[in-house]
Amino acid sequence: MRIPEFSVHRPVTVLMFILIIVVLGAISLIRLPIELMPDLTYPVAAVITSYESAASEDVENRITKVIETAVSQVKNVKTVNSTSLEGLSLVLVEFEWGTNIDFAAQDMRDGIGMLKKFLPSEIDDPIVVKFDPAMFPVIAYGITGQRDLRDLRTLVKDEIKDRIEMVDGVANAFIMGGREREIQVLIDRTRLESLGIPIQQVVAKLRYENLNLSGGHVIHGHTEYLLRAIGEFENLDQIRDTIVSVPNGAPVYIKDIAAVKDTYKEIRCDSHVNRENGTMLLIVKESGANTAQVVSAVKKQARALKEELPPDIKFHIVLDQGDITERIVASTGQDALWGGLIAVLLILLVLRNWRPTITIALSIPLSILATFVVIYAFNFTLNVMTMSGIALGVGMLVSNAIIVIENIFRYMEEGKDRFRAAIGGTSEVGMAIAASTFTTIAVFLPMFFATGIAGKLSRGLALTVAVSLFASLFVALSLVPMMASKIFRVKAGGGKDGQGEKGEG
Repeated sequence: MRIPEFSVHRPVTVLMFILIIVVLGAISLIRLPIELMPDLTYPVAAVITSYESAASEDVENRITKVIETAVSQVKNVKTVNSTSLEGLSLVLVEFEWGTNIDFAAQDMRDGIGMLKKFLPSEIDDPIVVKFDPAMFPVIAYGITGQRDLRDLRTLVKDEIKDRIEMVDGVANAFIMGGREREIQVLIDRTRLESLGIPIQQVVAKLRYENLNLSGGHVIHGHTEYLLRAIGEFENLDQIRDTIVSVPNGAPVYIKDIAAVKDTYKEIRCDSHVNRENGTMLLIVKESGANTAQVVSAVKKQARALKEELPPDIKFHIVLDQGDITERIVASTGQDALWGGLIAVLLILLVLRNWRPTITIALSIPLSILATFVVIYAFNFTLNVMTMSGIALGVGMLVSNAIIVIENIFRYMEEGKDRFRAAIGGTSEVGMAIAASTFTTIAVFLPMFFATGIAGKLSRGLALTVAVSLFASLFVALSLVPMMASKIFRVKAGGGKDGQGEKGEG
């Protein structure tokens, strides 16, 4: 039994199948993540190495060139770019598209490990970082208050940052601006040289006197207690009274050779919000998390924090990717909706009959809902590309239904009853509209298998267009003949109308 014949003789079964598509499509639409662009993993990794107090020339000769040699031997490397700064080496490695960046990053670590003996022993271990668009902030707050910038930064760090990081989907929150506390020990070089004390000895004394060490454990009955020796400095006087050396039996204290000041770190980044000094809180989402949902949850947490914090603390949204994403996706969705409505109105104007117009109007949302099911099954997101595919497909969705409806009316005008007209009219053009639909799908479907950044961007577009067209073909072969057998009528004289049914059968 062919699809049109089955649809006409089993209308309840077809209706149940249509309802299943509606339910699954609605559930998929609710669960689909909303993003601005498709999820792209750029084949770029960076090697960051810190070499404190080294000149840029030393960094280049002793670190950067060695790391360049190590990473250049990794498979599928396209380009290697490096930057050597004072105390910092940055090597960017770009791979060919399609390279598994996780495996490539591990190969880079192995290559650097093999050449580690050629690197200076004083450097920090090189860090290999993969480039991920998820590392960019999804929302940023400017926080101001009528208080000292040091107190403001401390409040943001202790009471706001941790609460924001507890939000589901948030990976990290970074603080920029404000002032950080710094204890400076300003050594009198002349006094130090007169006592014959090397500067390294002063640094070592301060480092080893400012430690918390494990003291083992003590067992008392059935309870085991961990012991720690608390040795961190608690105030400036403890730093001043630290003994540096005991020449000739007389102790030399830090206060004898240096001035200890409680001050601020050098300002390298300053933040101004609405012409006021303040701090910036940058929130980064977890990889794969829904941008719109994360931003919404962060805003909700920020509103709750605002009620708990002092009244002078104000939150100002500086960056909001969630709002941008929702507005762009909503705008694209509205374009698709208006396109569908205009198509239906034009069909009503041309056919001048509400019965086939309703049939065609139903075929558009059903095809789109079926597309949402496939998008969700393939783990795609609602983004500019997938929504553009839907908007592009709307204009093509009605063509199959129009062809079928016109042929059914031709059969009815020839005197056949609407049941035979629905079956015969649909079957006659079934192969033709199938060939036309699959020809159009064949144009878009290869884009789904394209490689490189173009393939990553166009994959969602190709999938949505192909699936929506296939769904429209199925609807034209099933829903349209079923509804035609129930509601289509013609005038007694043969014209299309809603009165004087002819060939009722």
